[in-house]
Amino acid sequence: MPPAAYSLSEDIRATFVRVLAYMGGLGLVAIAAAGISHVPALVEPGSAPHPQWIEVENPHPAFELAMPELATIRAHYAILRRAADAARKDVLTWGTAAAPGPVVRVEIYRSGDLTEAFIDPESEIAERIVGYSVTDDVKPAGRIDSKFGAVPLVDFAIALHGHQRRCLGFARAFAQPSMQIAGWYCSPGDEIVDRSALTCVLDRLTMLSAGGDPSLDAMFARAEIKRTFCGRRDPIFAATSEHTGSIRGRRRNLRHIGLRETIRLR
Repeated sequence: MPPAAYSLSEDIRATFVRVLAYMGGLGLVAIAAAGISHVPALVEPGSAPHPQWIEVENPHPAFELAMPELATIRAHYAILRRAADAARKDVLTWGTAAAPGPVVRVEIYRSGDLTEAFIDPESEIAERIVGYSVTDDVKPAGRIDSKFGAVPLVDFAIALHGHQRRCLGFARAFAQPSMQIAGWYCSPGDEIVDRSALTCVLDRLTMLSAGGDPSLDAMFARAEIKRTFCGRRDPIFAATSEHTGSIRGRRRNLRHIGLRETIRLR
């Protein structure tokens, strides 16, 4: 992942393009779905409720996170599938607990069973760090605002070879589509994680492909309209006077697209 320079105007242009792409994707999916009938897979009584996750070879990323602060850290993208119910996890990671620098993980978990319920954020994160040496147990740490809405946080610490890292985890579940975005940001050492860094992680998480799921397309389109541009709630105040008019116009266009899409989905 090569280093990159970002500006507010480039962010806004990219956001506008993504929203248009999401809207176009919704139209194509609707046309394709009209001629296809979906037959749910049968699950035999007594089968295991949580079958083994299988990692996909040569995965094609469905999401990306372009963040300058992570550009020099080794990144990894994995896709895990659960064959019995078609559940899927896209896992983006940067760094390792044994290497210097921060450790970041973002997991997009798409449920294959619409009735599946996600557990509380503390339990979700605790379940994912069982392989680490936990030096400070997971506990609630308030919330942050993001383009995906309010996101619950948890605080914890892990250690490897005596080296402790302070971490801030997050987990946010959604009903439509049935999915969860979870993960954590661990500092290089024992220093407290800057919450604005975690806000930026969520702010810059974008979708490349919905994989034929129109509800996922619509969710990310609405999220892009609510972007805070890494904490700058109104990008107009951060813009120069010569760009203010064009930015304001783009904001109106994005809101119009989101309102029109919300009405159509109803």
